Amino acid sequence: MRTGNWIALFALVASGMGPAAASAENCDFRADRNAGVDAAGVVKIVIHAGAGDLKVRGAANGRRIDAQGVACAGKQALLEQLQVTVRREGNVAYVETQMPQDKEDWSWGKNEYAYIDLGVTLPADITIEAVDSSGDATFEDLRSLTVQDSSGDLDIARISGALDVGDSSGDVEIEKAGSVRVRDSSGDLNIDDVRGDVVVENDSSGDIEIAQVDGGVTVDNDSSGSIRVEDVRGSVTVNNDSSGDIYAGRVKGDFTVKSDSSGSISHAGIGGKISVPRED
Repeated sequence: MRTGNWIALFALVASGMGPAAASAENCDFRADRNAGVDAAGVVKIVIHAGAGDLKVRGAANGRRIDAQGVACAGKQALLEQLQVTVRREGNVAYVETQMPQDKEDWSWGKNEYAYIDLGVTLPADITIEAVDSSGDATFEDLRSLTVQDSSGDLDIARISGALDVGDSSGDVEIEKAGSVRVRDSSGDLNIDDVRGDVVVENDSSGDIEIAQVDGGVTVDNDSSGSIRVEDVRGSVTVNNDSSGDIYAGRVKGDFTVKSDSSGSISHAGIGGKISVPRED
């Protein structure tokens, strides 16, 4: 992640000032991009972000939706096509980036690039839906979040309600949420401190680590990588695991593994029933 950009963006967002120039790698042509609207009456915010890092932060007493970004490109003509808009349609607000690569007939030339590192601040009590195409993404201090992330690492913290995540590639870190539902194609998945249930619908590759869950934990399908679940008040269920070790520790409810093709299964401190496949 381009640290210099985030320091410049969020220090100024917090102070209410406009953005300043930020240093970034691969930024031959650079420009600030700003947009915002009043959040009064908004019940949902939809975010569509293209290439570049994305950071979304909720403010407890926020009254506006503000997007501040740094656009970087290899050519001036590409830079001019990099834009950020914030608009309202009734009680729904949209935060969107426009990029040259969004066009159907677009093709890259040699050594060309274009991206926007975008920071968004908004009221913490509004439902968020986000689609992020590439680059690292961070979401913090929100009421509820549905996010689809194509590539890059994904960090999510302090979601008071429901969290729904679809991730194609890159590591996923989740800390503090009301409930969690995840579909992950590749990369490690770490989930910690959830008040409700955790459901991993599908994990294609990478390790899964889940800890401190007040509800139950269900892994529907895991293709490869280890599964480690600890400190769960409810039950832990693994419906299908193709390969990799499975461990469950300090589970107050039941521990169940319905199907496991390869890898060891171990457990400790299970309060309820234990049901795992028999070893041949």
